Formats: sequence, structure tokens, C-alpha cells
Amino acid sequence: MSLTINDLPKFPVVPVLEETPDMIYQRWVNRAITLANERGLPPPPVGEGEYFYDLWYPIAQELAEQQELWGYGVLQSTPIWADDEFLDAHGWADGMVRKEGESNDDYRLRILDRAFTEEGNGRRKDYELWAKEIQGVGGAVAVEKERHDNSVDLYLTDMDGQPITPAFAEQVKALMWEDYRIAGHDLAVHPAPIFLVTVKATLETSEDLQQLAETIRQRVDNYANGRSKLLYNYIAALLLVPGVENYSNFTLNDDVLDIDVPPVSFLQVEVILS
Repeated sequence: MSLTINDLPKFPVVPVLEETPDMIYQRWVNRAITLANERGLPPPPVGEGEYFYDLWYPIAQELAEQQELWGYGVLQSTPIWADDEFLDAHGWADGMVRKEGESNDDYRLRILDRAFTEEGNGRRKDYELWAKEIQGVGGAVAVEKERHDNSVDLYLTDMDGQPITPAFAEQVKALMWEDYRIAGHDLAVHPAPIFLVTVKATLETSEDLQQLAETIRQRVDNYANGRSKLLYNYIAALLLVPGVENYSNFTLNDDVLDIDVPPVSFLQVEVILS
């Protein structure tokens, strides 16, 4: 199963990096009051316009900004959360340059996918990773021994998730034959077959159906990733997003049964709501 964005760890909550100037200033006020009480002295005036406030509140503002910058630095320090030029730097350090038009998330997953894969043994996963490094290739599924014991067949999509053209398949094969193929492997490259899953339902909701359709499509797509069987009842539960009271007339590819996904295919999900 390939990594998806939902598989990645979320950035942890770090309260000290999310303090506002008021929160920092209040901590200092509390310390000043505690210290004054310990010394038997009256607490200093701490309201806005007082000397204590004018001295310490600007420092609290500066500290809050520095904590925000530190949090941003932590985000950009790993390819799990980094973006843009910071993500480019992580990829460059690992010998993986961003392809033209490649989004942050696609590039991020490609970097992390290789980090979880032992490269260099010439097996199925290696061919998938090598294919994705080629400009214009978006997704790749490799199948070993489909034609004979030494065959490796690659099924590819473009950057928009559509099957590549036969002409481009020949270009990829020629490039990989020279630069990537392990000696003795009979490599073939094909446009990927697309397996369309159509979700239809009538929803009880006052929300915008187009926005709901996209939200549900993403939920179904995340659930379906890497699965060989899609459960009708499970996908039905995915229809109940915030704002949806109930649903009816739900079908999966115009039926009410589970769906078997062909092993060599790229899944596309279509959601039609009424």
C-alpha cells in the first residue's frame, strides 16, 4: 500500500509555541505578584499604561513572535511537514529533485515513500519509485512475472492521474531500459487501466452538494487506497459528513454490493449527489 497524506503524523500541539503576548505577560505578572507577596511588598501596578506593563509587554510580544518563528522552523525541518523551497531542499539532499508541476504533497509522498523502501534490489517497488522520478509520470504500479519469470510490467498515470499515452509509455520504457533496468529483466511499460468507482446518493442536507461531493470523494479515495475490496456499508458511512442528516438511494457502481478492485488498476472515485 502506498503512503497517503492521511498516513502522515500530524504536527503535535506544543502549547509553549502557541502562547499569545497576553498569555506570556500574564505569567510574568503572576511571578511578580508571587515575588512581592514573598517579600511582604505590595504587588506592582500591572495594568495597561503602568511602568511594569510598558516595560514587559513589548518583550512578551517579541517572545511570542520568536516562538511562532521557532514553530515554523520545526515544521520546515522535516519533509513530513515542510513546504515549497524547504521541501525542495529536503528532496535535493536525498537526491530527489522536484518534477515540473509536482505539488508539495505529491513530492512529499515520493520522498517519504523512498525513505520506507530499500532501494537497489531491482524488485517491484524499485521500479515504481524509479518511474515516478521521470518527468510526466504521476503514479506507477509494477507487476512482476506477469508475462514470464523475468518480466516486469509498469502501469503508469500522468500527473493528473490519467493513463499515460502509448507514445509516452514507449519513451519511459526507452529511458528506463538504459538508466534503471536491472540486467536480465524484460521491462514493459503500459498506460494504466483506470477502475472507476461511482458513488450515488440522495442526501438530506442544506449544504452545497458540490462541496459535499468533493469532501465525500476524498474520504472514499482515502479509504480505497491500496484495498482490493471496497465494502458497500463502509462507504455508506462515509456519506455522513458534517451537515448531512441522512442519505437514501445509495449505490456503488449502480449496485448495493461490495466491489472487488482489479489488482493492476488506478482507482478513480466519482461522487454524484442529489
